[in-house]
Amino acid sequence: MAKNYQELINRWEQIPKVYAEASIEADLISVIFSSLGLNFDQIKTNHQIGTGRVPDRLVYSDADTTKPPVLVFENKRRTQNLADATDEEFLKICKQPNSLYREAVGYKDKPNNNGIRQYLDKDFVSPEKLASFGLVFNGDFFQLWRRVDGLVMPLTDIQRFNAESIPKLMQQLEYCLRNPRRALVTSVWNQKGGVSKTTNTINLGAALADAGKKVLLIDLDEQTDLTIGVGLNPNHFNDWILDCVEKVDKKKFDEAKKILSEVIQHRVFPTTDKTQLKISVLPIGSESLAAFRDKKDIRQIQSFKKIIEILVSDFDYIFIDTSPAADSLTRCALYSSDTTLIPIDYGKKSIHHGVNTYHGLAKIRSTRSQVENMHLGTWNLGLVFSNVPPDSGARLDRLIDEELKLKKFSGRKCATVVKTYAQTKIAEFKHMPVVCWSNAPITKCYKNLADEIFLKHNFIDD
Repeated sequence: MAKNYQELINRWEQIPKVYAEASIEADLISVIFSSLGLNFDQIKTNHQIGTGRVPDRLVYSDADTTKPPVLVFENKRRTQNLADATDEEFLKICKQPNSLYREAVGYKDKPNNNGIRQYLDKDFVSPEKLASFGLVFNGDFFQLWRRVDGLVMPLTDIQRFNAESIPKLMQQLEYCLRNPRRALVTSVWNQKGGVSKTTNTINLGAALADAGKKVLLIDLDEQTDLTIGVGLNPNHFNDWILDCVEKVDKKKFDEAKKILSEVIQHRVFPTTDKTQLKISVLPIGSESLAAFRDKKDIRQIQSFKKIIEILVSDFDYIFIDTSPAADSLTRCALYSSDTTLIPIDYGKKSIHHGVNTYHGLAKIRSTRSQVENMHLGTWNLGLVFSNVPPDSGARLDRLIDEELKLKKFSGRKCATVVKTYAQTKIAEFKHMPVVCWSNAPITKCYKNLADEIFLKHNFIDD
């Protein structure tokens, strides 16, 4: 065990089970920062970041505080009930209404309550004070949060700060300080076919690219519709994935990155407003995907995750187009993703599969939390209604709501609805994102969806 961790453990073991917030800051947080090797000039205390918003600490990657901070820190007092709780009781206490944990996060249990949720809110925080990560802490609970543009979500589950967990939790903090930016990885999946998974993948990525983001689309469906949909021939890309997996399994990451760099295609599409839309694509051939799927290697998911990790530093957003099948390829995508978007149409079967997909995300997070230090996912971005007929009407909307209630769905639904337009089919024939038609109604749908989910403030935790 590293000496700096041991010093922190020793200090934590000495603090009382009932301890004021100011005492936690003076006697424990200072040791945490020292253990991280932070200098005094990297830490700002009680620094206003927006109207009425003053977090406990801002942490910078270096002494240059003109750049945005890496971490915003919200500390609370230590209490006897949390300190003495069993592990099972601990989570229940944290999640109770009006708890210290919920106050630290910034849930709306109390009026005018601030917390990590508000301190990462781009609508209220000055851009130069907007951190990539947030930490809630009280000497017992410890949880990291992540911000990507407007999206705020957990980076880890609620964890218990104690002598056994301190080394792992400090490693999580060190990771955040070393990696202030990494791409958000999103799978687009529903086990029901024909719900516009590929169309949504291409055009949501295109809407973000149009907003100036660096976007990578990955084809992980044996039908290779994404590859074809952007004008590429899948038969030209049948060799790379098994070679790349072999390299990452042997920890030859530079060689794996060279393979990926050579196969990624940088597509440039003209738009009707006389600009260019640039999207990167990792294409695939069906033979290659079938061979990868049929390897029957228990390390398959880990191999694919390593490929994703090679790519995350080069992009802002990565979208993975998945097969309807709940097969090993889909598991690779979901277990490598931070978030999942679930497209559904107004059909009963589509809703059934979409809700089942939503309920399955919690199981994936639970499984990942047992083997991963962080990047706990995949989180639900929402059900997004697609292929919606223009004349759907209030009666059909009521039937949809009744079906979701019957299925006990209590999760997030996207407010933006993607309706059916002929322009989408025209774009398919031309192998282009429909977003290239800048003033089309369907383009407005996708830009609104990108705003709602990613670019405007959006807090998710389910």
